[in-house]
Amino acid sequence: MPILEVTKDDNRQLQNVANTLASAKKIVIITGAGISTNCGIPDFRSEDGLYSLIQAHRDAATSGKRLEKRTPLSARPHTNSPPTKRSSIPNNIKGKDLFDSQLWKDPTSTSVFYTFIASLRKTIREDVMRSTPTHRFIKTIRDKRKLVRCYTQNIDGLESREGLTVEMARGKGNRGRFTKQALEKPNTAIRCQPGGDLDGGCEVVQLHGDLENLRCTLCQQTCQWQEKDEARLLCGKAPMCHFCNILNEDRQDRGKRGTKVGSLRPNIVLYGEEHPSADAVGKITAHDLALSPDLLLILGTSLHVHGLKVLVREFAKAVHARAGGRGKVVFVNLSKPSDSAWKDVIDYWVSMDCDEWVGAMRRHRSDIWQIQRELKPTVSKGLNKSMTKPITSPQLPAKALEDKENVPADQNAIFVPKIPCPMVVVTPKKRSPLQDFAFGFVSHVRQVAANLTPTKMSREQDSSQLPTPPSTDSRVKFQKRPEKRSRSDDDDLLATPSKKRKPTISIWEDASSGSRRRQIHRC
Repeated sequence: MPILEVTKDDNRQLQNVANTLASAKKIVIITGAGISTNCGIPDFRSEDGLYSLIQAHRDAATSGKRLEKRTPLSARPHTNSPPTKRSSIPNNIKGKDLFDSQLWKDPTSTSVFYTFIASLRKTIREDVMRSTPTHRFIKTIRDKRKLVRCYTQNIDGLESREGLTVEMARGKGNRGRFTKQALEKPNTAIRCQPGGDLDGGCEVVQLHGDLENLRCTLCQQTCQWQEKDEARLLCGKAPMCHFCNILNEDRQDRGKRGTKVGSLRPNIVLYGEEHPSADAVGKITAHDLALSPDLLLILGTSLHVHGLKVLVREFAKAVHARAGGRGKVVFVNLSKPSDSAWKDVIDYWVSMDCDEWVGAMRRHRSDIWQIQRELKPTVSKGLNKSMTKPITSPQLPAKALEDKENVPADQNAIFVPKIPCPMVVVTPKKRSPLQDFAFGFVSHVRQVAANLTPTKMSREQDSSQLPTPPSTDSRVKFQKRPEKRSRSDDDDLLATPSKKRKPTISIWEDASSGSRRRQIHRC
């Protein structure tokens, strides 16, 4: 299938890419140096890339002059780095040679490599103030619980500034974090900790190492940069390994023969070298392929490294294996991919800058950047009361609200005043068909009984409502009294009424005289 080219003016295809991104549930991202160029960190193969700038650095060192100020800050040697001698760098050293494992065979190229890497690290730490919108976009995908993994070729470590985990010791994470049960629960910090059901493990796999650690060439132990180590590397010399030195001094203190002490080198994987954590990277990759991702984003890389080509093809195969052909592969870079090599792998080629593409995605589908807050309703007696208590969300801490990429445009504060309190409605328990029939029958009987008007008042009724018999003249005619009974008979009749015939009392009042009489009889 041919690769579909998408330009910045093709709004229809950009909308399709944005819809694909919004509907994806499991996203794998592969990044290169192109996502960091807007920070002042150059890429490798462009006209102003690292290869060309390293060549300029070699020429300046050979002539004994500093690089001009117009050179990008991340490629200029630091001001504290001493000048290199004219005869120390041969003319046959090229920029690409400083990232090849063959440089360890030549002390001169090794010294230049130490100086350049130490200078690059110092300028990144001191002059790069903030990451790019693409880095913040990766963080947004993580916050939306859609990021399977980010594989990067960069060594700048800007992903860690956005809170993404880069420690390989975290492993592959929890496999069940993409299940429906896990996604329905609120996102809390405890669930994202190691061992939690939302643990993402190592969220960013650095394929080419990092600039934050040094690695011993002998014992392979890693340690952080120290000031004395940095000063020595800026001079083009390798510092001694602290672990090997302690072991050597301990043996000598016990009167034993000392051991060899290794030297420290930047924790960077050069071309032709094996990754020091290759086993861990392999386990993470196998885990992510088994998750069956539905979208692969390739951002800011030219796809020239052989190992990266294999990784892209494996993930593209897993993405395209999704049922119904829903899985897509999107390649965002200014350089065009080869049709002969990638026509059956890449679906969309977006010929745009990575940050520009992120801005286009936000214009077409702004809901991708909207993180749903967690509401905690409270029960209130009044239905018209409002809740003025601030609403907190574990998905958007206070620090994240400073980043305008992760909150709606009209929301700048964490407090939302006067939000109507949710009304709690209690629904009755569902009755069975037999209970429905009985309930309906009882209601019908009560309705019939309510329509009946009794002619005589029961003894249990209120005596204040007395029926008045009709009269034709001033003299009131009363009903004929039955045979005279004793008072004890009346009491017995009232005390032990019949089950079938209940005694009642009828009372009449003479309208003229106001006298009352009562009569006990059976209904």
